[in-house]
Parts: sequence; C-alpha cells; structure tokens
Amino acid sequence: MENKVSDLTFLSHFTSGNAAMMKQLVNVFFQTSGDSIKKMTDEIANGNWKRVGGIAHSLKPQLNYMGIKTAEPLALAIENEAETPTAAESIPPKFESLRQIIEQAVGELKSEIEKM
Repeated sequence: MENKVSDLTFLSHFTSGNAAMMKQLVNVFFQTSGDSIKKMTDEIANGNWKRVGGIAHSLKPQLNYMGIKTAEPLALAIENEAETPTAAESIPPKFESLRQIIEQAVGELKSEIEKM
C-alpha cells in the first residue's frame, strides 16, 4: 500500500470537526485542483511560465488545508522557478510529480469523505 499523502487534521481543526463543512471543502478542492492541473498542463504546453507560477501559487493554501505536505515544496519550487530562464527544463518534471501527488490525494480524500 502506498503511503498516504493527505491528512485532514488541519481541516478538521479548521472546521471544528463539522463533517458537512469538511466534505464541502474537500469537494471544492477536487474541483479547483482539477482545474489548476488542467490549466497548468495547458500553460506548460504553451510555455507560459509566469501563468504556471501563478497557478502553483494559488494551489499552495489548498494543499495545506488538505494536509498534502509533500506537494507544497513542489508548488513553491514551480512558483519560484517560473521566473527563471531554466523554467522550461526545471518545471515539467516537478509538475508531473505534483500532478501525481494530487491525483493520489484526491483518491485518498474521496475515501475519507465517504466515511464521514
């Protein structure tokens, strides 16, 4: 079994354990993270590194709320490297890792909210 990449401890504290609110926020994460991944994929393909960095920036708080700690440094690195001349080489592999972690987290979170 893979190691878990998500942890709802912060979200549980943030919502005072309100399961309905937690489900709602997790579902918002599903939508926004999916949209962000699609937009980043498109912007990477077009070489719009500044936009890629902006999208990565907007993902960071969402990753924090869902306890996806392993993805946060990747999002930060993508954001920071978007302004560098080596963005075309450095960002795609980091993005692929970020995408895989988010995909795993979505699966985990779906299981978690089914239990609520």
